[in-house]
Amino acid sequence: MFNQYLKVLKNKILKKDFRWIMSEIVAKITFNKLELRIDRIIEKKRTQLGTKVSNIYNNSVQQGPFKGMIISDHQFWGSGDKSSKILGLYEKEIQDLLVEIQKNKNYSTFIDIGGADGFFAIGSVVNKLFNNCEVFEVSKKGRNSIKINSKKNNVLGQININEKATKKSVLELENIGDAVILCDIEGGEYELFDEDFIGKVYPSELIIEIHKNKNKSLLEFENRFNKKYLLKKILQEPRSLKNFNELKNFNDNNRALLVSEGRSYIQEWWYLSPK
Repeated sequence: MFNQYLKVLKNKILKKDFRWIMSEIVAKITFNKLELRIDRIIEKKRTQLGTKVSNIYNNSVQQGPFKGMIISDHQFWGSGDKSSKILGLYEKEIQDLLVEIQKNKNYSTFIDIGGADGFFAIGSVVNKLFNNCEVFEVSKKGRNSIKINSKKNNVLGQININEKATKKSVLELENIGDAVILCDIEGGEYELFDEDFIGKVYPSELIIEIHKNKNKSLLEFENRFNKKYLLKKILQEPRSLKNFNELKNFNDNNRALLVSEGRSYIQEWWYLSPK
């Protein structure tokens, strides 16, 4: 590893890439604290922009299947994502996928494992994309946020809020084999979706947000589904603001932050459809 770094350093010196060299020197001197500070500044700016967008559009989602949904002023999880949610662009790939699935299958129940503030849980029923939603959220603050946001959108009666998702608690659901299941539990997917659990939720449609973990084999995880499911990998795509005339006077940097989801890498989701 160190020898490889020395080769890179030598190559940069030969190319006279002084900008890279200076940034490396600063990073080593500050032990990467400068980069962390910059990340915090950017996250604060994203939150500030979210407030501006909220004021422009009265906290209402502007497009997509969740159009008209009210986004609460106070977000338990990811306050910097507020602008992209209001614009209808947050995890747009998954919003579009849910619409596509429902056109073909028309499931009654949506199961949201890792609900955060309820963006997908509430969005799944606010325009009758699904009839009802079972949402799991490990945090008490998160569950309270989902409840408050459900009331704001007049859909509390269609959403059942559960605590931590375990194999037992999920499999106890009435429609577990006849639903669309969305899972986003920050790496917990590797433990939850073992082969026994996969066999018991089959033939529900599965959408899993993948969290990279150097100690987990994605190939081994993928092989668990091979007997029951067809896998389609979905990658996050660039966002466009061309439909939002109200944002044309935002500068380029701010426009980029409006659609940023603050991720460390290009997000990957797995869509698993039953064979």
